[in-house]
Amino acid sequence: MTFTDELINKLLTCPKEVIQPPAKPKLERGHYRIGFELQSIDREFFFKAFGRYNEAFPENFSVGLVYNPKHEKGSYEILRCNGPHGEHEMFPHHVYFHIHKITTGPLAEGLKEDRFIEITDKYSNFDDALKFFVTSINLKAEHIQKFFPAKNLQAEFKFKV
Repeated sequence: MTFTDELINKLLTCPKEVIQPPAKPKLERGHYRIGFELQSIDREFFFKAFGRYNEAFPENFSVGLVYNPKHEKGSYEILRCNGPHGEHEMFPHHVYFHIHKITTGPLAEGLKEDRFIEITDKYSNFDDALKFFVTSINLKAEHIQKFFPAKNLQAEFKFKV
């Protein structure tokens, strides 16, 4: 598959709908995890979305979008919204809330995950990051209301703070 800036933009912004809703979060290795599946409303593109939230450190979270091509094995992580986490000296952006996006350069080199990193003030906790995420990937408004209605998603998903 050849990725262009136009295709990446289309993957990120095409209207999407939930085809497999998020289940109750599961605690695995210190993180509560959720997952759900999406498709573009024209059914051209299929995606998996994920969220994880650290049980001990609430600022350590990630919400992401993975593209699953129809006619190719594998997948591509195209967007990830993170809280502060991990190694700070080697990765200074880990001190901040940040967004990873895939770009054509790494894809041309065979990498299948996001490499562009942007520091953000668009969210400051998991709830806000999930709200930002479902809006920024252009999830249908009625699906946001149906599957992510709570003002406090941590309470809705019974995340431990």
